[in-house]
Amino acid sequence: MEGLVLDNSRWQALYDRPTDRIIGRLKAGTDLFTGMKEVCNHFGVKGGQFQCMGSLKQATYVQVQRGEKQGTIVYSPKRQTTSPVELISGLGFIGIDMETNDLDIHFHGSFVDCDQHFTGGHFLEGENEIAITVEFILYPLREAIPKRRKDQQFGVLIFHFDE
Repeated sequence: MEGLVLDNSRWQALYDRPTDRIIGRLKAGTDLFTGMKEVCNHFGVKGGQFQCMGSLKQATYVQVQRGEKQGTIVYSPKRQTTSPVELISGLGFIGIDMETNDLDIHFHGSFVDCDQHFTGGHFLEGENEIAITVEFILYPLREAIPKRRKDQQFGVLIFHFDE
């Protein structure tokens, strides 16, 4: 592989020029979202997708559930595991928050905890610290940048794909 390598106290990454992909790992003690945003900022990524797996000190997430009105859905209250977890599979979408103009991540993952309970959901920013490592591959977008803003129909932040 050729390309730019960076290794610091929170993450390590390598840019593969022929495929325009970034591979790396987030190190213990780094928050999942914060670490991925740092990688994106370092490599100039404003939009894209990433896949990952690894271990977290805990998982903090919400899950979809039935709403009170038939045919509607809502998110559960925030949930947090009481033990470390193995992140079996994670998928994140990266774009720009239209209100702040900052990078934003929409991430879903499946995991198993120390009691062998398997579940998953929509992870919350700032509350998913790496236990040992999380390895990732990042697929950057160079021109088509997703923009996240409140959806008029559902009232939640959603990535939009328009100018």
